[in-house]
Amino acid sequence: MFTTRNLLMLIGRHAAVALAAIGVAVLASYFLAREITRISSAVIQNRHLATQLEKRTELFSTIARDVQIVGESDTMIESSFIPSDSIFEFISALESIALKNGATQSSNFENPVPSSVSSPFPLSTIGYTSTLALNVSGLTNYLKDFERLPYFTKIENLTISSSDPLGWRGASSASFRASLYTRSAQ
Repeated sequence: MFTTRNLLMLIGRHAAVALAAIGVAVLASYFLAREITRISSAVIQNRHLATQLEKRTELFSTIARDVQIVGESDTMIESSFIPSDSIFEFISALESIALKNGATQSSNFENPVPSSVSSPFPLSTIGYTSTLALNVSGLTNYLKDFERLPYFTKIENLTISSSDPLGWRGASSASFRASLYTRSAQ
């Protein structure tokens, strides 16, 4: 029979089923949203890690390529620092470029002083002064040859003087103060 009580029970049953279905849908949505968030975070983190790995791989390949380019230049650089107690090679090189450019040269060397430059081995600096008698084209060629020396040296100042009527373009005297970086004697 169709009574109010039966009607209410039928509506109540359907309402309970609907509420249960809504509850299951809400719980499923909640868990699915958490899972989607977790997967999204993992994907973002993996993309970030892949980008970092790509950058590091690129950096390592650049370093490897640079190492191949440098090759054995590091030993050449290390050999450019001659021992501070044996600078005869350097003096000989200075004299040979002076002779090559038709100059007479006199040089005065100071005692080695420990250098403040950091390096894998102890460095020292030897100051020296050289005086040359030559013309301007000879000086230009001398300085070009000086620049090609396989040693770490720098000119700190250069003075040119002349009593020739042509001025410094004629016969002149050039004097320069320089430093030579050497490996400290142990």
